[in-house]
Amino acid sequence: MTEFTASAGTVSGTRSGAWASPITPEAVGAQEGTPTWPSVVGAETWWCSSDPTASRVRLLRCAGPGTPAQEVLGAAWSVGNRSLGYGGRPFLVLPGEARHRLVFTHAADQRLYLVDVAASRGPADAPTPVPVPLTPADPDGVTTAYADPILGADPTEVWCVREVTRAASGAGLQDPAPRTSRDIVAVPLSGAAADDPGAIRVVARSHHFLSGIRLSPDASRLAWIGWNHPDMPWDTSDLMVARIRDGVAVRPRRVLGGEGVSVPQAEWADARSLYAMADPDGWWNLHRVELAGESARASCVLRVDAECSHAIWRVGATSFAVTEAGVVLRQSRGEETLQLWDPATGTVTDLAPEWTSFALGHSTVGHSTVQQGAGGQGVGGQGAAGHGAVAVVAAGPTETAHPVRFDLASVRGAHTPVVTVSRHTTTTTTTTTRGDRLGPWHSVPERRTVPVPGGWEVPYLYYPPTNPDHPGRRDGAAPLLIDVHGGPTNRTGGTRSLEISLFTSRGYAVASVDYGGSTGYGRAYRDRLRHHWGRVDVDDSVAVTRALAEAGLADPLRTAIRGGSAGGWTALAALAHTDVFCCGSVYPISDPLTWSGGQTHDFESRYVETLVGVLPDDEDRHRAVSPLANAARITVPFVMLQGLDDTICRPDQARRLVEAVDRAHGPGLCFRHLEFPGEGHGFRRAATVAAALRAELELYAQVMHGS
Repeated sequence: MTEFTASAGTVSGTRSGAWASPITPEAVGAQEGTPTWPSVVGAETWWCSSDPTASRVRLLRCAGPGTPAQEVLGAAWSVGNRSLGYGGRPFLVLPGEARHRLVFTHAADQRLYLVDVAASRGPADAPTPVPVPLTPADPDGVTTAYADPILGADPTEVWCVREVTRAASGAGLQDPAPRTSRDIVAVPLSGAAADDPGAIRVVARSHHFLSGIRLSPDASRLAWIGWNHPDMPWDTSDLMVARIRDGVAVRPRRVLGGEGVSVPQAEWADARSLYAMADPDGWWNLHRVELAGESARASCVLRVDAECSHAIWRVGATSFAVTEAGVVLRQSRGEETLQLWDPATGTVTDLAPEWTSFALGHSTVGHSTVQQGAGGQGVGGQGAAGHGAVAVVAAGPTETAHPVRFDLASVRGAHTPVVTVSRHTTTTTTTTTRGDRLGPWHSVPERRTVPVPGGWEVPYLYYPPTNPDHPGRRDGAAPLLIDVHGGPTNRTGGTRSLEISLFTSRGYAVASVDYGGSTGYGRAYRDRLRHHWGRVDVDDSVAVTRALAEAGLADPLRTAIRGGSAGGWTALAALAHTDVFCCGSVYPISDPLTWSGGQTHDFESRYVETLVGVLPDDEDRHRAVSPLANAARITVPFVMLQGLDDTICRPDQARRLVEAVDRAHGPGLCFRHLEFPGEGHGFRRAATVAAALRAELELYAQVMHGS
């Protein structure tokens, strides 16, 4: 095999963890981000993709099978918004024969813009489009974000969720909740509001948080999802419906949801009924809501002991689409399947058996945008040719994430789906990527479970050490990295990962744990973490560690833990409350006592109440699990990473933890404390990602190999 030079933090040799690998931190940092927000626009497929080398998000489209992806906007534009702190659907395409009208949010100033774009099958020499603003610039002390745009009941407007946050002014006004408001608003496509904020009209108000606005096919009703503090949307959320009168939603009412029921998404089936995901029986399953006058009747139409939806982390995220061929949805109990359900026959057809994950990028199923007459906008996936089409981001154990389009039709009279699948590359060229020749160095995950007290089975993915120059381990059990996902309401994907292969190609084993609280396994499994954050997640990670050691697959003396955000919390808590791990790498939440209210963003400012408890009554519980309060118990080396622009886990969370460990043990136990200007929550720049991974490799090399 070809010999490669070992990268930083490794020592070339036969000992697991010290193998030479061509996968470098720089390669991981330079890779394109996971595609997001897939959408069908007639024959075209659109999506977003982050470019870490330019620190921006590109908007891409593909004209059809076999054609290369094209960038829609120039290098000066980055598509995205800061709604909810994690962003929301950032664009809408109003299709035309020769030209499309594109509405999008620009990351730099958060304004809505409009631009005419030539259809991809239009003239090749079309001039570069010049976007014009639709919304005003923010005055001092105000930050506005617009998300989830749809065509309004009046086709001269777009409707979207507007989030307005006023700057803190004084010690008593640090809490973001009373400074933040959200409305569904109408923005004129004429551009009149660019200089006149009064031209923006409020269409609806209901809850503190709003998502998933959908106009009925006859433009007579508007539906949306809402929830209030202290609930998170996966705890309690409401499906609201209101009639439209003179461009305003009147008398909104809840038609599904309520205390202890989560409704993450709804789509119109027709002018008088909706499909919606909800979990009154403990699983996010498909329901149908029939509207009759002022009454509504909801019933479950597809009952399975599996999750068919997602947790809302972004405004307008979708997990299913309604098409003329049926409802396209995913089902998950670990591995995911993408299915077409025919309401006429009840038949369920698997659309994509070669892929096992459809939950990437927070936007798993995009519906097509069909421009109709003045009556409004089609929703749910109806293609321009009269059949259904959906776009997803699909991946699998040997497949990285790609946009995939499914064109659906039904054989007349038989309801048999006819499916044409188009897979698109995320790059704008058709040249072979370097990742293709790295295939032999990629680890293929194995899905496993481990029993824990209470009768639960904790799922996890085991990535074995994989390197063609070392076909078998030569030194017994491998060093192990426990990888903890964030959220904590998230899940592992079980897909090909260049970052994980950075470690496995060097001889490390990696285990990604779906600890209690993870989505994909029903409400009861999510609720295991309720008031037990820092305990259940740690115990489940330890259980996986011990199971792999007992199976001879991991060296218990060379086991580390790594994670970011809520995963960083779990990693720190594991270092503070167990003696299982020899080191760790984190960007963390370190103290629940100060990770609430004015110490984080509005969306999660009350989250700790369900994760740990309500202050001041539960202060003892907070202190018992807090890594900061137990910093003296951290006795092994760790890497601390932090973005200086992070408003979700602020820099003082990391700094105070490092200072507390230094006070307890003297400087040096924190192997590296790296702070990155210009980075927020999660690292997006190529140089930042590479620097963080180099520090992590150096930590493991020193602690596990003494080098």
